[in-house]
Amino acid sequence: MRILRRRAHSRAEPTSVLLDPATAELVRLTALLEVVVQAVALQDRAEAVISHCAQPGETPWDVARAGRAVASQYSRLSGWAADLAWQTDRPPPPQRIVELLRYHLGVLDCALKLAFPRYRTDRLESRRLSMTGLGPPARELRDLESALRHRITTLTA
Repeated sequence: MRILRRRAHSRAEPTSVLLDPATAELVRLTALLEVVVQAVALQDRAEAVISHCAQPGETPWDVARAGRAVASQYSRLSGWAADLAWQTDRPPPPQRIVELLRYHLGVLDCALKLAFPRYRTDRLESRRLSMTGLGPPARELRDLESALRHRITTLTA
């Protein structure tokens, strides 16, 4: 039996596109804006889940399903934003967007854990009933959305 040597296949190297810095920043900002737009669109659903979790009495199970769906979307968006984050000194800072998305995810997760605990205590119940929503970071994320839009229009003009 004769063993043949492997022939090296000449594969074409994938061509990469080099963008000028302004275009590269515009592409990054546009992708980040898409993530922020989706996150802001989820805020109403997140607020609804948190308010349902903060109601006295038993929380319906469909709230848990809806909450986990919103939380998984926030998790996905925060991962995408983290992949898009880069070091810059210009506003808006991409890392702050990642932090705000993780905050949204954390508050939603906390509301669901308080609404569906392994065991109930008076202290946990009082914390659950005191939850009011996403708070000021939700407004900050909406403000960052408008700042991103403004930055993109500045770069394209």
